Amino acid sequence: MSSVPLSQRAGGPDLARGIALLGIALANTVGWLHGSQWSVLLKQADATALDRAVDVLIALTADNRGFPLFALLFGYGIGILHRRSQERGETARRFVLRMLRRHLVLLVIGLLHGILLFSGDILVAYALIGMLTVLLMTRRRIVMPIAAVLALPALGLWGWSDAVIGLGGGDGYAAASAPDYLTGLELRTREVLRGLVLTPLLDLGLLTPMAIGAIAARLRLLEQVQANRDLLAPLTRWGLLVGLLGAVPLTAVLVLGTLGVLHQYSGLAFALGLAAGAALLAETVRRRSARGARRGEHLSGVGMRGIEALGAASLSAYIGQSVVFLALFPPYGLDLGARLGTAGAASIVLLTWITMIPLAWALHAHRRRGPLEHLLRLLAGSTAPHGTPAAAAGPRRGARP
Repeated sequence: MSSVPLSQRAGGPDLARGIALLGIALANTVGWLHGSQWSVLLKQADATALDRAVDVLIALTADNRGFPLFALLFGYGIGILHRRSQERGETARRFVLRMLRRHLVLLVIGLLHGILLFSGDILVAYALIGMLTVLLMTRRRIVMPIAAVLALPALGLWGWSDAVIGLGGGDGYAAASAPDYLTGLELRTREVLRGLVLTPLLDLGLLTPMAIGAIAARLRLLEQVQANRDLLAPLTRWGLLVGLLGAVPLTAVLVLGTLGVLHQYSGLAFALGLAAGAALLAETVRRRSARGARRGEHLSGVGMRGIEALGAASLSAYIGQSVVFLALFPPYGLDLGARLGTAGAASIVLLTWITMIPLAWALHAHRRRGPLEHLLRLLAGSTAPHGTPAAAAGPRRGARP
């Protein structure tokens, strides 16, 4: 069974992924800056007024928000694959084995990313917790909601630890200030291997957004936008509102670690709201384009579809960002990590994200996937013998049971 062509992918999830890429990169600036003491949320204690203003903006919209959003969409993708597996009569055992191969490939990509480029890699955690999601998905339907609830304390602990680590001092990740690449390679290898052992425990909280995403995929929540509008609209409104309000206390105080739990849980609400809002926005823009939009609306639609294209190549973009930042921030590069504060680093992140959009759009225009997406599918056995894809890469617009 052939996969969904790129031109027929649902716009909402890809739009949300494209936005999440920017949020994750902004949140990850703490992994590149060095030489300044940490405060709460790993922000620089001696920040300038401009840097602190950017810190506040990132804490409100990106910290503890990008990762839950990406995890939710990752779970949604797993749900799509499981649904299509059931539609073509595949056994649960075969589906699990196929997903095991796919997640092992993603795990290897994550390990290489963490060792060679960036010690703050999240792909390893997504691969391991994603495989757990696959196993739970093949059980009775009630198992997934129960797992989402049981993993909530772990999600809160994650937020708490993110909030208080900075209180213990430190001036950045060890690899960020390594004097040369080989030293950084050694430090990252230690961190990644230690993280590989601890990930099932420390990152178990990711199971909650992944499980929610998988449940949403069962409902086709982000695909059948018109049918689910009555649910998507309040999810957008209340999710974003709760997400922003829940980020205010820790953002304003940047002192009390216990507020990190609220910051993390509200980030999950923010992720739900943004995913729902992206689905509504993508559907609205497409409908206007179909009716013949005015010039301004047409340009905004082109920009939105560019972000969707970036979201469709999110794995390649995620690794590509690290390649750029490795050249700019460490001492053996341009050493901008020691010279810039949050504002300067965020400007580079934003410029990199914007630059990637036309590159992703060019791939999309030629009906090509991102290079790492293609590699993942090839190694995971998701392409047919004659080059025809054999597994779902994303949901179809307007798909029906």
